[in-house]
Amino acid sequence: MDGNGIKLEITNESSSLKSTPSSTSPPLPTWLQKFQKFSAKLDSYGLETKGIQRTDPQEREGGYRQLLSIMFVWISACGSLTSMSGFFLGPLLFGLSLKDSISSSMTGIFLGSGVAAYGATFGPRSGLRQMVGARFCFGWWPAKGLAVLNFITLLGWSVVNCVFGGQVIKALSNGRVPLEPGIVIIAVISLIVAIFGIKYVAMFEKYCALPINITFILLFIVSARNFDVSTPSTGNSQTIVGNWLSFFCSSFGIVSVWIAIASDYYVTFPESTPSWQILGVTWLGIFLPTALVGTLGICIASGYASVPKLMEAYNTLGNGGLLDAAFSPWKGGGKFLLAILYISLISNNILNTYSIAFSVQTMGRYFLIIPRYVWTFISTVIFLVLSLAGRNKLSTILNNFLPMIGYWSMIYFVILLEENFIFRRKNLPGLNDAYDWKNWDTPSKLPRGYAAFLAFAIGAAGAALGMCQAYYVGVVAAKVGDYGADLGIWLCAGMAGLSYPILRVLEKKFVGLP
Repeated sequence: MDGNGIKLEITNESSSLKSTPSSTSPPLPTWLQKFQKFSAKLDSYGLETKGIQRTDPQEREGGYRQLLSIMFVWISACGSLTSMSGFFLGPLLFGLSLKDSISSSMTGIFLGSGVAAYGATFGPRSGLRQMVGARFCFGWWPAKGLAVLNFITLLGWSVVNCVFGGQVIKALSNGRVPLEPGIVIIAVISLIVAIFGIKYVAMFEKYCALPINITFILLFIVSARNFDVSTPSTGNSQTIVGNWLSFFCSSFGIVSVWIAIASDYYVTFPESTPSWQILGVTWLGIFLPTALVGTLGICIASGYASVPKLMEAYNTLGNGGLLDAAFSPWKGGGKFLLAILYISLISNNILNTYSIAFSVQTMGRYFLIIPRYVWTFISTVIFLVLSLAGRNKLSTILNNFLPMIGYWSMIYFVILLEENFIFRRKNLPGLNDAYDWKNWDTPSKLPRGYAAFLAFAIGAAGAALGMCQAYYVGVVAAKVGDYGADLGIWLCAGMAGLSYPILRVLEKKFVGLP
Protein backbone atom coordinates (compact mmCIF):
# COMPACT_ATOMS: atom_id res chain seq x y z
CA MET A 1 0.00 0.00 0.00
CA ASP A 2 1.18 3.51 -0.71
CA GLY A 3 0.57 6.55 1.40
CA ASN A 4 -2.75 7.17 -0.30
CA GLY A 5 -4.17 3.75 0.41
CA ILE A 6 -3.91 2.42 -3.12
CA LYS A 7 -1.53 -0.37 -4.01
CA LEU A 8 0.78 0.51 -6.86
CA GLU A 9 0.68 -2.20 -9.49
CA ILE A 10 4.38 -2.96 -9.93
CA THR A 11 5.39 -5.91 -12.01
CA ASN A 12 8.65 -7.18 -13.36
CA GLU A 13 9.37 -7.81 -16.97
CA SER A 14 8.07 -11.35 -16.94
CA SER A 15 4.74 -10.43 -15.39
CA SER A 16 4.21 -7.59 -17.83
CA LEU A 17 4.60 -10.04 -20.70
CA LYS A 18 2.81 -13.02 -19.28
CA SER A 19 -0.42 -12.46 -21.18
CA THR A 20 1.17 -12.09 -24.57
CA PRO A 21 1.24 -15.01 -26.97
CA SER A 22 3.84 -17.62 -26.19
CA SER A 23 4.26 -20.88 -28.00
CA THR A 24 1.93 -19.98 -30.85
CA SER A 25 3.44 -16.55 -31.47
CA PRO A 26 6.49 -15.60 -33.55
CA PRO A 27 9.56 -14.37 -31.65
CA LEU A 28 9.51 -10.70 -30.78
CA PRO A 29 11.75 -8.45 -32.88
CA THR A 30 15.05 -7.53 -31.27
CA TRP A 31 14.10 -3.86 -31.04
CA LEU A 32 10.91 -4.76 -29.20
CA GLN A 33 12.74 -7.03 -26.76
CA LYS A 34 15.10 -4.16 -25.96
CA PHE A 35 12.16 -1.80 -25.60
CA GLN A 36 10.47 -4.13 -23.11
CA LYS A 37 13.68 -4.41 -21.09
CA PHE A 38 13.71 -0.63 -21.00
CA SER A 39 10.10 -0.71 -19.76
CA ALA A 40 11.04 -3.13 -17.00
CA LYS A 41 13.77 -0.72 -15.95
CA LEU A 42 11.26 2.12 -15.79
CA ASP A 43 8.99 -0.12 -13.74
CA SER A 44 11.75 -0.58 -11.17
CA TYR A 45 11.87 3.21 -10.76
CA GLY A 46 8.15 3.40 -9.97
CA LEU A 47 6.60 4.02 -13.37
CA GLU A 48 3.63 1.69 -13.79
CA THR A 49 4.08 -0.43 -16.89
CA LYS A 50 1.46 -3.07 -16.22
CA GLY A 51 -1.43 -3.01 -18.66
CA ILE A 52 -4.58 -5.08 -18.84
CA GLN A 53 -3.06 -8.20 -17.27
CA ARG A 54 -5.11 -9.58 -14.43
CA THR A 55 -4.15 -8.55 -10.90
CA ASP A 56 -3.88 -11.89 -9.12
CA PRO A 57 -5.50 -12.30 -5.67
CA GLN A 58 -2.15 -12.52 -3.87
CA GLU A 59 -1.16 -9.09 -5.24
CA ARG A 60 -4.08 -7.28 -3.65
CA GLU A 61 -4.66 -5.46 -0.39
CA GLY A 62 -7.78 -3.86 1.01
CA GLY A 63 -9.25 -1.88 3.87
CA TYR A 64 -11.28 1.22 4.55
CA ARG A 65 -8.30 3.45 3.82
CA GLN A 66 -8.27 2.14 0.28
CA LEU A 67 -12.02 2.76 -0.06
CA LEU A 68 -11.50 6.32 1.16
CA SER A 69 -8.77 6.86 -1.42
CA ILE A 70 -11.09 5.75 -4.20
CA MET A 71 -13.83 8.00 -2.84
CA PHE A 72 -11.46 10.96 -3.22
CA VAL A 73 -10.74 9.91 -6.79
CA TRP A 74 -14.43 10.06 -7.70
CA ILE A 75 -15.13 13.25 -5.76
CA SER A 76 -12.26 15.06 -7.45
CA ALA A 77 -12.89 13.74 -10.96
CA CYS A 78 -16.69 14.11 -10.94
CA GLY A 79 -16.82 17.42 -9.08
CA SER A 80 -15.33 19.28 -12.01
CA LEU A 81 -16.07 21.90 -14.61
CA THR A 82 -16.26 19.04 -17.10
CA SER A 83 -19.34 17.68 -15.38
CA MET A 84 -20.79 21.15 -14.87
CA SER A 85 -20.52 22.09 -18.55
CA GLY A 86 -23.19 19.63 -19.65
CA PHE A 87 -25.72 21.05 -17.20
CA PHE A 88 -25.63 24.54 -18.69
CA LEU A 89 -27.74 23.00 -21.45
CA GLY A 90 -30.90 22.68 -19.35
CA PRO A 91 -31.80 26.38 -19.38
CA LEU A 92 -29.64 27.42 -22.36
CA LEU A 93 -30.55 24.75 -24.93
CA PHE A 94 -33.70 23.04 -23.73
CA GLY A 95 -35.42 26.14 -22.35
CA LEU A 96 -36.26 24.51 -19.03
CA SER A 97 -36.93 26.43 -15.85
CA LEU A 98 -34.57 26.09 -12.93
CA LYS A 99 -36.97 23.71 -11.18
CA ASP A 100 -37.53 21.50 -14.23
CA SER A 101 -33.83 21.48 -15.06
CA ILE A 102 -32.89 20.34 -11.57
CA SER A 103 -35.54 17.61 -11.38
CA SER A 104 -34.55 16.25 -14.79
CA SER A 105 -30.81 16.34 -14.18
CA MET A 106 -30.86 14.95 -10.64
CA THR A 107 -32.93 11.97 -11.78
CA GLY A 108 -30.51 11.32 -14.62
CA ILE A 109 -27.44 11.73 -12.41
CA PHE A 110 -28.76 9.39 -9.73
CA LEU A 111 -29.65 6.59 -12.13
CA GLY A 112 -26.53 7.06 -14.23
CA SER A 113 -24.32 6.92 -11.13
CA GLY A 114 -25.92 3.61 -10.23
CA VAL A 115 -25.09 2.24 -13.66
CA ALA A 116 -21.43 3.18 -13.25
CA ALA A 117 -21.31 1.85 -9.69
CA TYR A 118 -22.57 -1.56 -10.80
CA GLY A 119 -19.71 -1.85 -13.25
CA ALA A 120 -17.23 -1.05 -10.48
CA THR A 121 -18.31 -4.10 -8.45
CA PHE A 122 -16.56 -6.37 -10.97
CA GLY A 123 -13.13 -4.92 -10.19
CA PRO A 124 -12.44 -6.85 -6.96
CA ARG A 125 -14.16 -9.98 -8.29
CA SER A 126 -12.16 -10.17 -11.48
CA GLY A 127 -8.97 -8.18 -10.97
CA LEU A 128 -9.55 -7.02 -14.55
CA ARG A 129 -9.99 -3.68 -16.24
CA GLN A 130 -13.57 -2.98 -17.28
CA MET A 131 -13.18 -3.53 -21.01
CA VAL A 132 -11.26 -6.76 -20.44
CA GLY A 133 -13.98 -8.06 -18.15
CA ALA A 134 -16.49 -7.36 -20.92
CA ARG A 135 -15.02 -10.36 -22.77
CA PHE A 136 -16.97 -12.63 -20.41
CA CYS A 137 -20.23 -11.27 -21.88
CA PHE A 138 -19.26 -10.15 -25.36
CA GLY A 139 -16.56 -12.66 -26.17
CA TRP A 140 -13.16 -11.99 -27.68
CA TRP A 141 -14.08 -10.15 -30.87
CA PRO A 142 -17.19 -8.11 -29.96
CA ALA A 143 -15.41 -6.87 -26.83
CA LYS A 144 -12.90 -5.22 -29.14
CA GLY A 145 -15.77 -3.18 -30.57
CA LEU A 146 -16.67 -2.02 -27.06
CA ALA A 147 -13.05 -1.06 -26.52
CA VAL A 148 -13.13 1.05 -29.68
CA LEU A 149 -16.32 2.77 -28.49
CA ASN A 150 -14.75 3.47 -25.13
CA PHE A 151 -11.58 4.78 -26.77
CA ILE A 152 -13.69 7.25 -28.77
CA THR A 153 -15.67 8.19 -25.66
CA LEU A 154 -12.57 8.94 -23.61
CA LEU A 155 -11.05 10.91 -26.47
CA GLY A 156 -14.24 12.95 -26.75
CA TRP A 157 -14.35 13.79 -23.07
CA SER A 158 -10.68 14.71 -23.16
CA VAL A 159 -11.39 17.14 -25.99
CA VAL A 160 -14.19 18.69 -23.92
CA ASN A 161 -11.82 19.06 -20.96
CA CYS A 162 -9.08 20.66 -23.01
CA VAL A 163 -11.29 23.10 -24.91
CA PHE A 164 -13.10 24.14 -21.74
CA GLY A 165 -9.70 24.69 -20.15
CA GLY A 166 -8.71 26.92 -23.03
CA GLN A 167 -11.85 28.99 -22.50
CA VAL A 168 -11.11 29.36 -18.79
CA ILE A 169 -7.54 30.59 -19.39
CA LYS A 170 -8.80 33.01 -22.03
CA ALA A 171 -11.42 34.34 -19.61
CA LEU A 172 -8.87 34.67 -16.80
CA SER A 173 -6.73 36.84 -19.08
CA ASN A 174 -9.73 38.91 -20.19
CA GLY A 175 -9.32 37.59 -23.72
CA ARG A 176 -5.63 38.38 -24.08
CA VAL A 177 -4.44 34.75 -24.03
CA PRO A 178 -5.75 32.49 -26.83
CA LEU A 179 -7.31 29.09 -26.23
CA GLU A 180 -4.25 27.06 -27.19
CA PRO A 181 -2.11 27.45 -24.01
CA GLY A 182 -4.97 26.38 -21.75
CA ILE A 183 -5.56 23.32 -23.93
CA VAL A 184 -1.91 22.29 -23.93
CA ILE A 185 -1.51 22.68 -20.15
CA ILE A 186 -4.37 20.28 -19.42
CA ALA A 187 -3.08 17.69 -21.87
CA VAL A 188 0.51 17.82 -20.61
CA ILE A 189 -0.27 17.64 -16.88
CA SER A 190 -2.80 14.85 -17.44
CA LEU A 191 -0.16 12.89 -19.34
CA ILE A 192 2.53 13.35 -16.70
CA VAL A 193 0.33 12.14 -13.84
CA ALA A 194 -1.37 9.32 -15.74
CA ILE A 195 1.82 7.94 -17.23
CA PHE A 196 3.26 7.20 -13.77
CA GLY A 197 0.23 5.13 -12.80
CA ILE A 198 -2.56 4.73 -10.29
CA LYS A 199 -0.49 5.69 -7.23
CA TYR A 200 0.12 9.17 -8.59
CA VAL A 201 -3.39 9.48 -9.98
CA ALA A 202 -4.80 8.83 -6.50
CA MET A 203 -2.35 11.24 -4.91
CA PHE A 204 -3.26 14.05 -7.30
CA GLU A 205 -6.99 13.49 -6.85
CA LYS A 206 -6.72 13.35 -3.06
CA TYR A 207 -5.07 16.74 -2.81
CA CYS A 208 -7.43 18.34 -5.34
CA ALA A 209 -10.77 17.04 -4.04
CA LEU A 210 -11.27 19.35 -1.06
CA PRO A 211 -10.13 22.73 -2.50
CA ILE A 212 -12.03 22.14 -5.74
CA ASN A 213 -15.32 21.33 -4.04
CA ILE A 214 -14.96 24.19 -1.56
CA THR A 215 -14.45 26.52 -4.51
CA PHE A 216 -17.66 25.27 -6.11
CA ILE A 217 -19.52 26.07 -2.88
CA LEU A 218 -18.03 29.58 -2.94
CA LEU A 219 -19.22 29.90 -6.54
CA PHE A 220 -22.73 29.14 -5.29
CA ILE A 221 -22.43 32.00 -2.83
CA VAL A 222 -21.02 34.63 -5.19
CA SER A 223 -23.36 33.85 -8.09
CA ALA A 224 -26.60 33.37 -6.12
CA ARG A 225 -27.74 36.90 -6.93
CA ASN A 226 -28.02 35.96 -10.60
CA PHE A 227 -30.12 32.81 -10.22
CA ASP A 228 -33.47 33.02 -12.00
CA VAL A 229 -36.06 31.07 -10.02
CA SER A 230 -39.16 32.58 -11.63
CA THR A 231 -38.89 32.14 -15.41
CA PRO A 232 -40.99 29.13 -16.47
CA SER A 233 -40.04 26.50 -19.02
CA THR A 234 -40.76 27.49 -22.61
CA GLY A 235 -43.26 25.74 -24.88
CA ASN A 236 -46.49 23.85 -24.40
CA SER A 237 -46.82 20.98 -21.94
CA GLN A 238 -45.79 18.30 -24.45
CA THR A 239 -42.76 20.29 -25.56
CA ILE A 240 -41.68 20.80 -21.95
CA VAL A 241 -42.01 17.06 -21.32
CA GLY A 242 -39.93 16.36 -24.42
CA ASN A 243 -37.22 18.80 -23.37
CA TRP A 244 -37.25 17.36 -19.84
CA LEU A 245 -36.65 13.87 -21.20
CA SER A 246 -33.91 15.09 -23.53
CA PHE A 247 -32.07 16.83 -20.70
CA PHE A 248 -32.47 13.71 -18.59
CA CYS A 249 -30.74 11.72 -21.33
CA SER A 250 -27.84 14.18 -21.44
CA SER A 251 -27.49 14.16 -17.65
CA PHE A 252 -27.62 10.37 -17.55
CA GLY A 253 -24.91 10.11 -20.19
CA ILE A 254 -22.56 12.42 -18.30
CA VAL A 255 -22.21 9.92 -15.43
CA SER A 256 -23.26 6.53 -16.82
CA VAL A 257 -20.23 6.49 -19.10
CA TRP A 258 -18.01 5.91 -16.05
CA ILE A 259 -19.15 2.27 -16.22
CA ALA A 260 -16.66 1.77 -19.05
CA ILE A 261 -13.68 2.40 -16.75
CA ALA A 262 -15.12 2.03 -13.22
CA SER A 263 -13.55 -1.33 -12.37
CA ASP A 264 -10.12 -0.07 -13.51
CA TYR A 265 -9.70 1.54 -10.09
CA TYR A 266 -10.69 -1.49 -8.01
CA VAL A 267 -8.46 -4.24 -9.41
CA THR A 268 -6.19 -4.10 -6.34
CA PHE A 269 -9.09 -4.73 -3.94
CA PRO A 270 -9.32 -8.28 -2.49
CA GLU A 271 -11.86 -10.69 -3.95
CA SER A 272 -13.54 -10.79 -0.54
CA THR A 273 -14.43 -7.09 -0.64
CA PRO A 274 -18.24 -6.86 -0.22
CA SER A 275 -19.92 -5.71 -3.41
CA TRP A 276 -22.17 -3.37 -1.44
CA GLN A 277 -19.12 -1.41 -0.29
CA ILE A 278 -17.88 -0.94 -3.83
CA LEU A 279 -21.39 -0.11 -5.05
CA GLY A 280 -22.00 2.42 -2.27
CA VAL A 281 -18.63 4.17 -2.46
CA THR A 282 -18.83 4.50 -6.24
CA TRP A 283 -22.50 5.50 -6.38
CA LEU A 284 -22.10 8.22 -3.76
CA GLY A 285 -18.65 9.21 -5.00
CA ILE A 286 -20.05 9.92 -8.46
CA PHE A 287 -23.53 11.18 -7.56
CA LEU A 288 -22.78 13.71 -4.81
CA PRO A 289 -20.11 15.84 -6.54
CA THR A 290 -21.89 15.65 -9.89
CA ALA A 291 -25.16 16.73 -8.26
CA LEU A 292 -23.32 19.67 -6.65
CA VAL A 293 -21.74 20.97 -9.84
CA GLY A 294 -24.79 20.08 -11.93
CA THR A 295 -27.12 22.12 -9.74
CA LEU A 296 -24.64 24.98 -9.75
CA GLY A 297 -24.33 24.89 -13.54
CA ILE A 298 -28.09 24.98 -13.95
CA CYS A 299 -28.46 27.87 -11.49
CA ILE A 300 -25.79 29.96 -13.22
CA ALA A 301 -27.21 29.23 -16.67
CA SER A 302 -30.72 30.15 -15.48
CA GLY A 303 -29.61 33.77 -15.15
CA TYR A 304 -28.17 33.89 -18.66
CA ALA A 305 -31.21 35.48 -20.35
CA SER A 306 -32.05 37.91 -17.54
CA VAL A 307 -28.53 39.15 -16.70
CA PRO A 308 -26.95 40.98 -19.67
CA LYS A 309 -23.47 40.66 -18.19
CA LEU A 310 -23.70 36.86 -18.18
CA MET A 311 -25.11 36.80 -21.71
CA GLU A 312 -22.31 38.98 -23.06
CA ALA A 313 -19.62 36.95 -21.29
CA TYR A 314 -21.00 33.65 -22.58
CA ASN A 315 -21.37 34.90 -26.15
CA THR A 316 -17.82 36.29 -26.13
CA LEU A 317 -15.79 33.71 -24.20
CA GLY A 318 -18.09 30.68 -23.93
CA ASN A 319 -18.37 28.65 -20.73
CA GLY A 320 -15.18 30.12 -19.33
CA GLY A 321 -16.53 33.63 -19.80
CA LEU A 322 -19.79 32.70 -18.10
CA LEU A 323 -17.92 31.45 -15.03
CA ASP A 324 -15.59 34.45 -15.01
CA ALA A 325 -18.60 36.76 -15.03
CA ALA A 326 -20.18 34.80 -12.17
CA PHE A 327 -17.01 35.27 -10.08
CA SER A 328 -16.56 38.92 -11.10
CA PRO A 329 -18.04 40.50 -7.91
CA TRP A 330 -15.01 39.16 -6.02
CA LYS A 331 -12.58 40.71 -8.54
CA GLY A 332 -9.05 39.29 -8.10
CA GLY A 333 -10.27 36.73 -5.58
CA GLY A 334 -12.75 35.48 -8.14
CA LYS A 335 -9.97 35.09 -10.71
CA PHE A 336 -7.98 33.02 -8.23
CA LEU A 337 -10.95 30.76 -7.52
CA LEU A 338 -11.59 30.28 -11.22
CA ALA A 339 -7.96 29.20 -11.57
CA ILE A 340 -8.60 26.52 -8.93
CA LEU A 341 -11.59 25.30 -10.92
CA TYR A 342 -9.32 25.07 -13.95
CA ILE A 343 -7.45 22.36 -12.03
CA SER A 344 -10.70 20.40 -11.78
CA LEU A 345 -10.55 19.89 -15.54
CA ILE A 346 -7.17 18.23 -15.08
CA SER A 347 -8.57 16.05 -12.27
CA ASN A 348 -11.26 14.76 -14.58
CA ASN A 349 -9.01 14.36 -17.57
CA ILE A 350 -6.41 12.33 -15.70
CA LEU A 351 -8.84 9.40 -15.39
CA ASN A 352 -9.51 9.52 -19.12
CA THR A 353 -5.80 9.63 -19.86
CA TYR A 354 -4.98 6.78 -17.48
CA SER A 355 -7.73 4.40 -18.62
CA ILE A 356 -7.67 5.03 -22.35
CA ALA A 357 -4.59 2.84 -22.83
CA PHE A 358 -6.46 -0.17 -21.44
CA SER A 359 -9.06 0.14 -24.19
CA VAL A 360 -6.30 0.17 -26.79
CA GLN A 361 -4.65 -2.92 -25.32
CA THR A 362 -8.01 -4.74 -25.28
CA MET A 363 -8.20 -4.40 -29.06
CA GLY A 364 -5.71 -7.24 -29.59
CA ARG A 365 -2.63 -9.07 -28.39
CA TYR A 366 -0.28 -7.09 -30.58
CA PHE A 367 -1.59 -3.91 -28.98
CA LEU A 368 -0.78 -5.47 -25.61
CA ILE A 369 2.88 -5.89 -26.53
CA ILE A 370 3.26 -2.10 -26.43
CA PRO A 371 3.36 -0.89 -22.79
CA ARG A 372 0.51 1.11 -21.30
CA TYR A 373 2.49 4.32 -20.97
CA VAL A 374 3.25 4.39 -24.71
CA TRP A 375 -0.45 4.17 -25.56
CA THR A 376 -1.12 6.84 -22.96
CA PHE A 377 1.32 9.15 -24.72
CA ILE A 378 -0.07 8.40 -28.20
CA SER A 379 -3.66 8.92 -27.02
CA THR A 380 -2.72 12.24 -25.46
CA VAL A 381 -1.22 13.44 -28.72
CA ILE A 382 -4.43 12.47 -30.52
CA PHE A 383 -6.84 14.28 -28.19
CA LEU A 384 -4.51 17.30 -28.02
CA VAL A 385 -4.58 17.63 -31.81
CA LEU A 386 -8.37 17.18 -31.87
CA SER A 387 -8.77 19.79 -29.13
CA LEU A 388 -6.70 22.34 -30.99
CA ALA A 389 -8.62 21.65 -34.18
CA GLY A 390 -12.05 21.87 -32.51
CA ARG A 391 -11.29 24.61 -30.02
CA ASN A 392 -14.00 26.96 -31.29
CA LYS A 393 -16.82 24.41 -31.33
CA LEU A 394 -17.27 23.20 -27.74
CA SER A 395 -21.04 23.66 -27.62
CA THR A 396 -21.45 21.61 -30.79
CA ILE A 397 -19.19 18.91 -29.38
CA LEU A 398 -21.25 18.72 -26.20
CA ASN A 399 -24.65 18.71 -27.88
CA ASN A 400 -23.74 15.95 -30.32
CA PHE A 401 -21.52 13.89 -28.06
CA LEU A 402 -23.10 13.55 -24.61
CA PRO A 403 -26.31 11.68 -25.52
CA MET A 404 -24.47 9.20 -27.73
CA ILE A 405 -22.41 8.15 -24.72
CA GLY A 406 -25.49 7.34 -22.72
CA TYR A 407 -26.86 5.03 -25.40
CA TRP A 408 -23.97 2.59 -25.64
CA SER A 409 -23.17 2.60 -21.93
CA MET A 410 -26.80 1.76 -21.16
CA ILE A 411 -26.81 -1.18 -23.59
CA TYR A 412 -23.57 -2.49 -22.09
CA PHE A 413 -25.02 -2.16 -18.58
CA VAL A 414 -28.20 -4.06 -19.44
CA ILE A 415 -26.31 -6.94 -21.05
CA LEU A 416 -23.84 -7.11 -18.15
CA LEU A 417 -26.69 -7.07 -15.61
CA GLU A 418 -28.66 -9.82 -17.33
CA GLU A 419 -25.62 -12.01 -17.90
CA ASN A 420 -24.73 -11.78 -14.23
CA PHE A 421 -28.19 -12.32 -12.73
CA ILE A 422 -29.75 -14.71 -15.24
CA PHE A 423 -26.91 -16.81 -16.61
CA ARG A 424 -24.20 -16.59 -13.93
CA ARG A 425 -26.10 -17.22 -10.73
CA LYS A 426 -24.19 -20.35 -9.69
CA ASN A 427 -20.50 -20.58 -8.91
CA LEU A 428 -18.35 -22.75 -11.16
CA PRO A 429 -17.12 -26.05 -9.67
CA GLY A 430 -14.08 -25.46 -7.49
CA LEU A 431 -14.39 -21.67 -7.69
CA ASN A 432 -15.98 -18.99 -5.53
CA ASP A 433 -17.34 -17.16 -8.55
CA ALA A 434 -19.53 -17.78 -11.56
CA TYR A 435 -16.70 -16.66 -13.83
CA ASP A 436 -13.27 -18.20 -14.27
CA TRP A 437 -11.40 -14.93 -14.51
CA LYS A 438 -8.11 -16.68 -15.26
CA ASN A 439 -9.42 -17.24 -18.79
CA TRP A 440 -9.49 -13.54 -19.59
CA ASP A 441 -6.91 -14.00 -22.36
CA THR A 442 -8.03 -17.40 -23.68
CA PRO A 443 -10.55 -16.88 -26.52
CA SER A 444 -11.54 -20.55 -26.68
CA LYS A 445 -12.80 -20.43 -23.08
CA LEU A 446 -14.82 -17.24 -23.50
CA PRO A 447 -18.34 -16.88 -24.91
CA ARG A 448 -18.47 -16.42 -28.66
CA GLY A 449 -20.36 -13.18 -28.07
CA TYR A 450 -23.01 -13.73 -30.74
CA ALA A 451 -25.84 -13.01 -28.31
CA ALA A 452 -24.26 -9.88 -26.87
CA PHE A 453 -23.34 -8.55 -30.30
CA LEU A 454 -26.84 -9.03 -31.72
CA ALA A 455 -28.51 -7.64 -28.60
CA PHE A 456 -26.20 -4.63 -28.76
CA ALA A 457 -27.17 -4.07 -32.40
CA ILE A 458 -30.86 -4.36 -31.53
CA GLY A 459 -30.37 -1.89 -28.68
CA ALA A 460 -28.60 0.49 -31.06
CA ALA A 461 -31.61 0.30 -33.37
CA GLY A 462 -33.79 1.24 -30.41
CA ALA A 463 -31.55 4.21 -29.71
CA ALA A 464 -31.92 5.32 -33.33
CA LEU A 465 -35.71 5.16 -33.05
CA GLY A 466 -35.72 7.22 -29.87
CA MET A 467 -32.85 9.65 -30.28
CA CYS A 468 -33.52 13.36 -30.62
CA GLN A 469 -30.50 15.31 -31.80
CA ALA A 470 -29.87 18.32 -33.99
CA TYR A 471 -28.70 16.07 -36.81
CA TYR A 472 -31.37 13.36 -36.45
CA VAL A 473 -34.74 12.82 -34.75
CA GLY A 474 -36.01 9.25 -34.51
CA VAL A 475 -39.54 8.36 -35.55
CA VAL A 476 -40.58 7.63 -31.96
CA ALA A 477 -38.84 10.68 -30.51
CA ALA A 478 -40.56 12.98 -33.02
CA LYS A 479 -43.99 12.18 -31.61
CA VAL A 480 -43.41 14.16 -28.39
CA GLY A 481 -43.71 17.95 -28.37
CA ASP A 482 -42.63 20.45 -30.99
CA TYR A 483 -38.98 19.41 -31.01
CA GLY A 484 -39.19 15.75 -30.04
CA ALA A 485 -37.97 13.96 -26.92
CA ASP A 486 -34.85 11.90 -26.49
CA LEU A 487 -36.19 8.45 -25.63
CA GLY A 488 -33.11 6.63 -26.84
CA ILE A 489 -32.00 5.57 -23.35
CA TRP A 490 -35.28 3.81 -22.65
CA LEU A 491 -35.70 2.20 -26.05
CA CYS A 492 -32.14 0.90 -26.29
CA ALA A 493 -32.36 -0.55 -22.78
CA GLY A 494 -35.74 -2.16 -23.42
CA MET A 495 -34.90 -3.67 -26.79
CA ALA A 496 -31.47 -4.94 -25.71
CA GLY A 497 -32.89 -6.21 -22.44
CA LEU A 498 -35.70 -8.15 -24.10
CA SER A 499 -33.56 -9.67 -26.83
CA TYR A 500 -30.43 -10.66 -24.91
CA PRO A 501 -31.87 -13.48 -22.74
CA ILE A 502 -33.45 -15.13 -25.78
CA LEU A 503 -30.31 -14.83 -27.86
CA ARG A 504 -28.11 -16.02 -24.99
CA VAL A 505 -30.20 -19.15 -24.50
CA LEU A 506 -29.88 -19.91 -28.20
CA GLU A 507 -26.15 -19.25 -28.10
CA LYS A 508 -25.63 -21.62 -25.18
CA LYS A 509 -27.80 -24.28 -26.83
CA PHE A 510 -26.15 -24.27 -30.24
CA VAL A 511 -22.61 -23.15 -29.38
CA GLY A 512 -22.33 -24.69 -25.94
CA LEU A 513 -19.72 -22.36 -24.49
CA PRO A 514 -19.89 -20.51 -21.14
